[in-house]
Amino acid sequence: MSKKQPLFEAKEIVTGYDKKIIIDGIDIAIPSNKISVIIGANACGKSTLLKTLARLIKPVSGEVVIDGKKITSMPSKQLAQVLGLLPQSPVVPEGITVWDLVSRGRFPYQSFLKGMDKTDFEAVEEALEIMGITELANRSVDELSGGQRQRVWIAMALAQQTDILLLDEPTTYLDIAYQVEILDLLTDLNRRRGTTIVMVLHDINLSARYADYIFALRKGKLIDQGAPSEIITSELIHNVFDLDCVVIQDPVSSSPFIVPRGRHHVSI
Repeated sequence: MSKKQPLFEAKEIVTGYDKKIIIDGIDIAIPSNKISVIIGANACGKSTLLKTLARLIKPVSGEVVIDGKKITSMPSKQLAQVLGLLPQSPVVPEGITVWDLVSRGRFPYQSFLKGMDKTDFEAVEEALEIMGITELANRSVDELSGGQRQRVWIAMALAQQTDILLLDEPTTYLDIAYQVEILDLLTDLNRRRGTTIVMVLHDINLSARYADYIFALRKGKLIDQGAPSEIITSELIHNVFDLDCVVIQDPVSSSPFIVPRGRHHVSI
């Protein structure tokens, strides 16, 4: 049974890189126990926002809070027990096995003098099982396919056993079968544990299918937010992506489905 997760908010966030403002005054509350997806055109600030939520980037102004507590005031290990991050294109340590990489998710629970205990081993084994990679435990991560590697990275995040999980483009470079598989597994995690999940995704139709809630960004500003059925319209897609399209109902999920208009296909 899932538990109620902590309230996760960003208040009037202004942030960027090298004095260049990327996110300009975003104020959001992440729905607890739900899957949220951040969408927007390239370079609109999606990953910057996610990194700010994860405390990888310190905002110029504003604050990120969990249950009313600023994450900047939380010790690193304490934050890591509540919030996990799977970055875009993580680097695999050379020669590391699947089990060893997944076990790194238990670092926030260990002290200098204390190695892994029964609880840590059980958490790693459960994460491997959830992601369906138990049989790969002794394999080198270098030998795995892209889809298998992504499962391993997500398993490491699961072993961390956080209430909140942030993922930056978890389906990038994967073919459509692996994309659906990864998103199905994340949905299983959300339904099973109630983990609050926030993802950056490029595919609008997969976002609309899997998200409970969507945040739409344009040029560092929050344009709209809400359930996919409420906000995914041809007007929103034009405003966010400068794309003319028709929105129909997905015949499988009944979620909104985007059909782009091209210059050579304008019959409707």
